[in-house]
Amino acid sequence: MLKAVMPALSTLYELGDTLTEFADSFKVVTREAIKKKHGVDWAYDVRNERFFKKLNEIITMADDYVYKNVTVERGPLDASGSYPKTVIRFKLGGEVVAHINMKWTGRYLLAEFRGSRENAERLASIIRALGGEAEVKRVGEGWVVWLTTDGITAIRHDGWLNAVRGFVDELYGRGLIGEERYKQLVKDVAAGPNVVKLAGAEFSVYYGTGMKSIMIVYNPRSEASKNAALNALKAKGLKEGEHFTVTERGGYEIRVADEFYAKALEALSGLKEKEHYAVYGKRREIRVKKDHKDTVVNALKAAGLEEGKHFAAKWNGQYIIRITYDGLREIQRMALNGDVEAERFIRDLEDVLRRRHGDDAVKKLIEVLTPAREEGAIDLPLEVRDDKGNIIARVVDLRYEFVENGKVVNQCAGEGCRLRIIAEYEAGGERRQLKVEWRWAEKREKRGKTTVTYYYETARPRVKDDMEAAVLKALTGKAKRGEVWLLAEQLDALRRFKALRDAVDKWRAEKPTRQRSS
Repeated sequence: MLKAVMPALSTLYELGDTLTEFADSFKVVTREAIKKKHGVDWAYDVRNERFFKKLNEIITMADDYVYKNVTVERGPLDASGSYPKTVIRFKLGGEVVAHINMKWTGRYLLAEFRGSRENAERLASIIRALGGEAEVKRVGEGWVVWLTTDGITAIRHDGWLNAVRGFVDELYGRGLIGEERYKQLVKDVAAGPNVVKLAGAEFSVYYGTGMKSIMIVYNPRSEASKNAALNALKAKGLKEGEHFTVTERGGYEIRVADEFYAKALEALSGLKEKEHYAVYGKRREIRVKKDHKDTVVNALKAAGLEEGKHFAAKWNGQYIIRITYDGLREIQRMALNGDVEAERFIRDLEDVLRRRHGDDAVKKLIEVLTPAREEGAIDLPLEVRDDKGNIIARVVDLRYEFVENGKVVNQCAGEGCRLRIIAEYEAGGERRQLKVEWRWAEKREKRGKTTVTYYYETARPRVKDDMEAAVLKALTGKAKRGEVWLLAEQLDALRRFKALRDAVDKWRAEKPTRQRSS
């Protein structure tokens, strides 16, 4: 199995990335063409094709094999150079298949590999199989894979985490890192990734403690990925410049075949160096900003050089898509209106901020979102209608109780803490009650030799008649007679009511922590 998986893994990823980029580009093109011809905002998504899904299944199988069978080993700490460092090796079947050097720069952790393209691609494939993100880049005559602290902590494989934690512990033990920075690194390693998903893109979450600001950014790898992300965000109703911003840094890298390099420089003599282009002689590279790319390429072509044969232009810059505070509030409004993806985004964002940055970051998020949440708050009384639209009851009061071990308490936390919602409604001249008790349910998932325990919110009230079903539906959007299984989406619906909002937030803030066991 090992001999079959390792050579194929990087090829599978390369094929997957190529098809994904093609799918993104094709989606953009079809949307523009159909909108222009028919006035309809629709696009064809190649990702829905069977072959695309099958390829992803194969990649997942290969990932799973690597994740379950890889062994991660850390070498001794080497403090002889400019930065203390160590080597982390990946083994499959007892054989070292890849390695990466990790060092402490004095400000952050950095993992870096420099070597052949084949070895770099194999390493990147293993990192991706373990749940991380890695990109192979050519630098000079070699190929590089590098990870910053966020990239390092995004890999949630136990062997990797133990190696990283061991390196950090040894740095601290030998006095090479201060106590405050050590504690923060330990927290980052334990907290995990700082990523939230929206519209098919993975946004990284940062919190600046000095300015107390939340930053949510996505860095597409290519122009096609950038355009696909922009279209997806716009399709959700978000506006560029108001709800999100797009900036570009860097430019294009033009590589010229050795025998035509002198001719290329001569062709550019009519342009202004440092303004239109910059030359890196040792690497035979010509770098240009995006605005000047066409000018430089046309000058090379005018000299008889053919793109793709004598030279190649490749984007080597960075795209940055950033969600603004207005964007966060708009996403919150979407969540309040029942957008499941928006609800998940807000929940995951709060979770990342709490895990990685603590209560102050969560308070800042609440401060940002409060105006939108206040807009969506619902007052009582609430009309209750039957299937024909007739008003059959009115919810006149909503209150809550925290319950622990069957007793009502002022506050509680963790797995045993329950949130009881009590709705009072008037029907036929009578005042009645409907109670819904929320609890934390446990879910266990095997990851190799490790068992991860998650917790999710749920309630399972038993609805005795059509009247109670109608009341529950008016409150949560979901109901039937008999036992009803309610989840986070229904609790979000209850949270829209002013009387319950703070209670739901307080209960969710005390969610049991995720656990790992061998």
